[in-house]
Amino acid sequence: MNKATDRSKKMRAMFGGVDPAELAKSPGPAPSMTATTKQRVSPGAIKSMRNTFSNVEKENEKLRQMIEDGSVAHELNTEDLDPSFVSDRMVVANDEDFEKLKASISASGQQVPILVRPHPDLPDRYQIAFGHRRWRACKDLGISVRGIIKELSDEALLIAQGQENHERKNLSFIETALFASRLAKTFPQTVISKAIGKDATTVSKLLKLMNALPEEFVREIGPAPKIGRPRWEELAGHFNHGQLPDPFKARVDAVMISADFELSASDERFSAILSACKSAETTAAVTTGSIATAAKSWIGDKQILMKDGPNALSFQVDAKKQPELAAFLKRRLPDLMDEFEEEILKEDA
Repeated sequence: MNKATDRSKKMRAMFGGVDPAELAKSPGPAPSMTATTKQRVSPGAIKSMRNTFSNVEKENEKLRQMIEDGSVAHELNTEDLDPSFVSDRMVVANDEDFEKLKASISASGQQVPILVRPHPDLPDRYQIAFGHRRWRACKDLGISVRGIIKELSDEALLIAQGQENHERKNLSFIETALFASRLAKTFPQTVISKAIGKDATTVSKLLKLMNALPEEFVREIGPAPKIGRPRWEELAGHFNHGQLPDPFKARVDAVMISADFELSASDERFSAILSACKSAETTAAVTTGSIATAAKSWIGDKQILMKDGPNALSFQVDAKKQPELAAFLKRRLPDLMDEFEEEILKEDA
């Protein structure tokens, strides 16, 4: 059974057995739904359907544009293809999403072609702009890969490569940062911004982070899809000129050579390393007797006492002397938290 048939069945199920194609053709009002049918069409199902349609429309629009440009998909031997000269994705062991992609291609064929260019240095070979995972999946399956061949400059290839991943939103934060860092070795910031779909300020933050973290260290952790910018920056704060101080390095090395680390998913690897750094930080402070008392300062006319310590920041208000201020802060704190989380989500996107 093909993919289109499966999708058609799912759509009928969502609409209680009514074919949506018939609804679209009907000049009159749509058939009324029974109470049972209404209950069957959940908000989640509708949202899922909309998302599916949106993704399909994007892919179809991209293919239509390629066809209008005179591009035709060719059956290519996977052995004749080479990856982009700047990698953007980390290949990890036990990649469930990749295994699902392979199973899908095996069952239904390759639905979306990849984009390649004639290799600039090697005759009779091609270089991939985007579609590396589809290429790898077809290679593992021992089948040819469908690809569109276009003449692309280095800059055009990288922009196509980055924008494809940005549209699919399937690169993790650190993979995007690593890709930006690799591009920065050769290309100006304007190209990086186009390639990853981020403004100049965000690109600067990504490059600053990657200047603090050794690439090999990041690759040992992996893509860590659930870890965003704030936690990566927290980890980077333990590095000094790209190196971990000896007490931290000893703890981190012990984690990274353990059997558990090897078998862990990349999110878990990140958490284990960050915990090791925090543990080393606490131990070093105790050993050297450098646990400092919190620095105290007043905000306003001695209305809010701020205590800024090595591991905690606190604010204190005398509710008896300042009841209105205390009540005001209580009301505003949830809004401030919402504002903070929205800002972090925007930066991580």
